[in-house]
Amino acid sequence: MRILLINPSSELNIEARKYSRFVSPLPPSGIAYIAAVLEADGFEVFIEDQFASRIGNKQLLERVKSINPQVVGFSCLTTAMNNVGFLINEIKKQDKNVKIVLGNIHPTLFAQEVLEQGLVDVAVRGEGEFSMLETACALQNEGDLGKVKGISFKRNGQVFHNPDRELVPELKALPYPAWHLFDLSLYTNFPVIGVYNEIILPIQASRGCPYRCYFCSQDKVYPVSRYRKIKDVVDEIEVLADKFQVKHFGFNDAYFPFSVEHGLEFCDELIHRGLHKRIKWITETRVDKVSLELLRKMKEAGLRLILYGFESGNQEILNSINKSATLEQARIAVELTKKAGIFISGLFILGLPGETAQTCFDTIRFAKEIDPEIAKFNIAVPFPGSKFFEDQRSKIGGSSEYRKFSSWYDFYSAKGNLIYSPDSISSEELRNLQRKAMFEFYLRPTKIWRHLTGGIFPLRDLLYGFYVLMDNYSRFIFDRLTCGFRGRAKKMQK
Repeated sequence: MRILLINPSSELNIEARKYSRFVSPLPPSGIAYIAAVLEADGFEVFIEDQFASRIGNKQLLERVKSINPQVVGFSCLTTAMNNVGFLINEIKKQDKNVKIVLGNIHPTLFAQEVLEQGLVDVAVRGEGEFSMLETACALQNEGDLGKVKGISFKRNGQVFHNPDRELVPELKALPYPAWHLFDLSLYTNFPVIGVYNEIILPIQASRGCPYRCYFCSQDKVYPVSRYRKIKDVVDEIEVLADKFQVKHFGFNDAYFPFSVEHGLEFCDELIHRGLHKRIKWITETRVDKVSLELLRKMKEAGLRLILYGFESGNQEILNSINKSATLEQARIAVELTKKAGIFISGLFILGLPGETAQTCFDTIRFAKEIDPEIAKFNIAVPFPGSKFFEDQRSKIGGSSEYRKFSSWYDFYSAKGNLIYSPDSISSEELRNLQRKAMFEFYLRPTKIWRHLTGGIFPLRDLLYGFYVLMDNYSRFIFDRLTCGFRGRAKKMQK
């Protein structure tokens, strides 16, 4: 049986095009793991990453037709669902007998809805490797889908939700992701760490997160935290470095390392094998999970950049989103990271529940105070599956604007209201606060000089980034002036 797995695109690929120079997607490890499990059982598997390749739907549908699969599986984030619906319709026109399977967070949360639409045969809920394998076996052998745990399906007009599947207890039981099925040339640029024309692959050292941040939905797919042995993680890195000549890796865990002890063990293993001379890597971790000893060892072991989710510069807001971290811990982590000589990317959120313009200003001031090399200011989004989403569901549950469920959606250019804004801040004010944060952070003489002399970005990217920033700034000023003219005109009419 031929199975085609698709990582679909969305409108965001078009809307965020001017930012694409700075954003290079990592290969989707979820699809890669599923493909590896299917291949190990004898299925013929094909992969199309439309999000990375940016090919149009017409070209993708031609590819589907040439493969002629019996099963097409989509990895479905909410932002891609408009496009997924269109593609399924067109695929069914080409071959009414093809079976459509959806997986990932959207069908996990909304299995009833996607099945009631009548386009989908099976929705895989939660961790998908073995549910997909058993589904494929049942479809191939005309078996009973009712016996497959972890899926929902429709039969004779009725939707059935089978019992949840147990989580994979030992992550070592999974084969390495099937990267040989990907066009790895799509993943060769990552300007944030100065990587060009070299393959970057993700590594997963754990699944799940013991923390329950208000805005995060990870626990809906991985409700229990499980950790791989450090030796197994380094074994995989070594295999990929040898097999694909990969020189750059990025961890896609909720955070890594899990503790100072785990981090030191990982770095020592890399250094012992000499891998620190062959590879560079990036990771995201928490401000309460680092020490100067660990950071220096990580630098020695090849770490290029570390991402911290600072989220807010107001302690009350941090407490309200269950971040379990303090501003002082953030200050200390940044000081130690800079002392170790590691680049920092800071992640901030504006417009969380309970926020005011003043608390947003606190975040902007805090970002400038700790001064990471890179800062990203997201507008708060109630991602499906998060406590944030559940609390807002009655207000946004009927929204069909799936593309807005993304931190990469261009909220400033968008017309109309955001999908969410706090009671005390209007959508327009929040968009302006986001732009104010970017302008104040990046248009400081000291920041411009550091980027010009620090070697973080090549000159061509600095110039392009300056162009994008000034383009947004000019639109921001134009809108403010236009609003002022409109306001004065209304007064004159009165």
